[in-house]
Order: sequence, then structure tokens, then C-alpha cells
Amino acid sequence: MWLASQRDEHQVRIARSVARAILLLYALAVVFTECAPTTAVADPTLARIRTNGQLRVGYDPGSFPFTTIRAGQPAGYDIDLGRALGQAIGVPVLFVPTGLDAAYDELQQGHFDLIASAMPYAPEQGWRARFSTVYYNNGLIPLARTTRYDPTVADDVPVGVVLGSDGDTYLRSRARAGQPTVVRYFDTTGQLWEALQCGGVSRIISERSTTDAMQRADATLVAGPALSDAPYVIVLPYDALYLTDIVNTTLAAMQADGRSARIAERWLTIDPVVCPTPE
Repeated sequence: MWLASQRDEHQVRIARSVARAILLLYALAVVFTECAPTTAVADPTLARIRTNGQLRVGYDPGSFPFTTIRAGQPAGYDIDLGRALGQAIGVPVLFVPTGLDAAYDELQQGHFDLIASAMPYAPEQGWRARFSTVYYNNGLIPLARTTRYDPTVADDVPVGVVLGSDGDTYLRSRARAGQPTVVRYFDTTGQLWEALQCGGVSRIISERSTTDAMQRADATLVAGPALSDAPYVIVLPYDALYLTDIVNTTLAAMQADGRSARIAERWLTIDPVVCPTPE
């Protein structure tokens, strides 16, 4: 009898402990449910966009073909991209001009909701900003009329570059490292393009946005492997968690359904060249 009584008391204590644990878990569930962050708390930027009914996109108009001004209005690859992001959120877009030197400060101060302006990925700014996935890599590409596109080959075939461009910097760094290349300099991309088309040079180095445009105009040109990376991203406030997800989802959808390719076809173009007729 005594042993049976002890077993009964032990079972009662276990049952009470289980009941208390269940009540505690229920209480915690209620607390966490009531305290769960709303969109406004978890992503104040997205909450502000939805409250104001407007997406404000910061851009520097001097980054053609990604951003520019045409007929008094913002235009370019990234402007089309910004409009697509507004459509994904379901609000109109207001483009706010800024300068690249002030863009991060103004984003942090709330002057706009994101930056779309040929912005390279900048991990050193990660303490105050978030970055989308890469939507365009504008690194250096060698381009040639023949398969002799490799600028690392030490031969006497000159490589055309725009003076002061990233391609110029690349070749100068190679020369300092004891790997000189015969270089022919041009003042503008238009002059570089004319030389490539009309026989002034047979190979060049330029940013991918330029070489893509040249290959669209002349399918016989051969592009070599990339010489550098320049990944472009959308820059968002550090606390824009949900907005970053929307941006990344939209960028992936645009790649999949061809919208990104159509934007590139619209903006990454170059005027045809008429070569002088030999006398």
C-alpha cells in the first residue's frame, strides 16, 4: 500500500510539472505572437514606401548608358530597372538626382529608398547599406576582329583604349609589372569604335557595356575572357530586409523572362560607323 501511494504521488507530481510546462509554453507563444515585428518595425523603408505610395530612387545622371537625362527626364538602363522595381512593389517611382560621392550619406539620411545608378558592390559600406544580387558585371573585356584578342600576348599588335579609362589603367599596371603592351590611345569611345571598325586597330579593351554594344552592332567581333570584375548592384538601407528580398526576386524574374535582355538591347547600343573610302 505504501509503495502504491508513493507511485501515485510521483505520478501526480509529474502530471503537475507537465501541466506547468504546457502553460509556460502557451504563455511564451502568446508573448512572442503579440510582440512579433510588423513590417513597419522589420523594414521601415518598405513600410514608408507603402504608406507614401511611392518608391524614391536615387541616381547620378552622369553614368551613361545606365543613367542619363533625355528630354529633361531621367533615362537609361538603371532608370528602366527602377521603374520595374516600382511595378513589382505596386507604386509609382520618383527619381531623385544625387552625386555618387554623396549617395550613401543621402540614402542613410532617408532622401531616397534605394540607389540604382551603376553602383559597384562596396562591402566596405556594409555597415550602413544592403546590396542586391549583381544585375550587371561591367568589368573589362578584350574585343578583337580576330581570335588574337588576348592583350596579355607580348606582340607588336597594338591594343586600343580610351585615354584615362579603366582599360588604360589596366594596361599601365601591366607595364609597371614588366608586361608592356603596345597601346594606341583614343580620346573617346566613338573614336575607339571607329578605329576598330575602319582598321585603325584590330583589338581593344573596354568596359563590358561598351563591348556588348559593339558586338550587337558587329557580330563578327570576338570577345575574350573578362580581365576584371565590376559588379553593379542596387543599394538599399541597412534595415531594408523585406525590400531587399523584393528587389532580388524582381531581378531574378527579369533575367528569366527576358526583360533584362530587352533593357540591355535598348540602352547598350552604339552608332554605326561609316569608314572613309580609300582614294
